[in-house]
Amino acid sequence: MQQSDHFDPVRGRCVNTRGIDVRQLQAFVVIAEELNFVRSSQRLFISQPALSQTIRQFESTLGVQLFDRTTRSVALTEAGQELLKDAREILERVSHLAEHARDYARGIRGTLKVGFLIGAGVDLMPQILRAFGQRYPDVNVIVKEFDFSAPEAGIISSMEVSVLRPPVGVEGLVCETLIEEACVACLPASHRLASAESVSIYDLLDDPIVAAPGSGVWRNYWTGDEYRGGRAAPVVHEAATVESELQTVASGRGISITAYSTAQFYARPGVAFPVIRDMPPCTVAVAVSREPTVAAANFVRIAIEVAEKLRSRSSRTT
Repeated sequence: MQQSDHFDPVRGRCVNTRGIDVRQLQAFVVIAEELNFVRSSQRLFISQPALSQTIRQFESTLGVQLFDRTTRSVALTEAGQELLKDAREILERVSHLAEHARDYARGIRGTLKVGFLIGAGVDLMPQILRAFGQRYPDVNVIVKEFDFSAPEAGIISSMEVSVLRPPVGVEGLVCETLIEEACVACLPASHRLASAESVSIYDLLDDPIVAAPGSGVWRNYWTGDEYRGGRAAPVVHEAATVESELQTVASGRGISITAYSTAQFYARPGVAFPVIRDMPPCTVAVAVSREPTVAAANFVRIAIEVAEKLRSRSSRTT
């Protein structure tokens, strides 16, 4: 423990405290408790000569004698008795500091910024956040929702970990799949296929479609560009939120492609959600950088655990 010089008004001079370290304080406290250098050296796992030298250096630095020593006894001086309480308090504070530092290093204290894409893991996110809060109650979790204009959910800018829907087309991410679900067509009730239980992606390619704002692989995925043979999707509207998307579809302006959970959690009159039988399942994933913070890595682990439990419960009920 390094400190600067301070003025001692009793002695009328500066006392050098820069040489004081935790090792010396520990030695002082242990000897004060044992009043025996042999037992003290055994407790501290150092030799008796090294312990004696440590105390001499400590006394020299402080400019005061802490112990009266003879060949038969060790006793605290008046100054030693007075300084013992301060020494114990300092060691307790140092121990507290070290414990807090370890907590930060282990990711069990501090702040974690979590992003999530609107509509992704609607049923999963509350369970993950609850489980994380129970496991790491001293971590302040800041959650931010991102709309379809930022499908990476902040992971490339401000978030330490994000729950999103691949593909996002961002390099340097590690994505762990949490759930898989069917892709569905979001159709107005008046659509020719609205009453069907399932449809083919190729039945939808000529329909005007609602797309996410901007451009990129995420938008292209949800407009079915992979199946269009190079033709541009007939986009009639851009929607940044699920509500905007469904309102546009319900009004009959176009269709959209979305995930099965949208049908579960956002269904309303005027919209139908037949499964797209020949489009592979879409996924919800938790994403971090290749060198995540400890807290972010802990979040990923808990997210995977929660998703596995959810799948296990689902399989038992089906």
